[in-house]
Amino acid sequence: MKKFLLITILITLSVLSFGQEVETVSERFHYRYLKKEKSKEQIQKDNEERQRNWQEELAAMKANLDEGRKVSDNVKIEVQTDVQDNNLIISVAYETLVVADAADDYALGKYTIQNSNACMLMCNFLKDKLENDLLDYLKEGTKVDVKITGATDGTPIRTKIAYKGEYGDFTDKPITLNGAPNNMTVTQKTGIKTNGQLAFLRTQGVEHFLKTEVVPLKHTENNFQNFAVENKEKGGGYRRVSVEMTIRGAFTEVESEKTEKP
Repeated sequence: MKKFLLITILITLSVLSFGQEVETVSERFHYRYLKKEKSKEQIQKDNEERQRNWQEELAAMKANLDEGRKVSDNVKIEVQTDVQDNNLIISVAYETLVVADAADDYALGKYTIQNSNACMLMCNFLKDKLENDLLDYLKEGTKVDVKITGATDGTPIRTKIAYKGEYGDFTDKPITLNGAPNNMTVTQKTGIKTNGQLAFLRTQGVEHFLKTEVVPLKHTENNFQNFAVENKEKGGGYRRVSVEMTIRGAFTEVESEKTEKP
């Protein structure tokens, strides 16, 4: 009788123990699953806050520029951030509100970022964000896509412009020119004979800055893509540069966790 009672108690304890373990695991997974869903929502909220804060910081940087680097109120610079899948996308671009009054961008025939106060501000802003706010997303080996678009106005180049070779010589470099694939050649010997070459060199000025001046990008795997645009309209407002940067897998951990199923 005692033996039977002992066996019954052991069986009962085993059943209770098993049931409790199953319930605990279920509750734990349910909690983790909800936490992951909340994390994704939080990422979107954080991104919205990031964009608002960055736009305010960019405006403050513009207002506090030294006299020699001032950018007029006629130039509007915008930053946008977006989360797509597990990637973080940052876009910085500027436009001249009244083209006839443009005075802060590239002079005719110029291509280095030092020739454009607006471009310098844009590059320094990116440097600050990448070296501080985004440093945790830029671990060694992170894949980063960088699309740089340089543009000229419609003023024709009648006399060859000297290219000093600041960014090296380029022979048949694949780029996109006016929306179509193109093999771009610019060397110190050829000089600059077309607006397409000039627009391309404006992208190279930004690319060179990002490669040499932004510390985290020296350790990431970067894919630079150059887009050159020859605008038909004339005016300094059409001579500009914009940057779109995609940090691949910035939120991989959260996204991969979200795909788990009960």
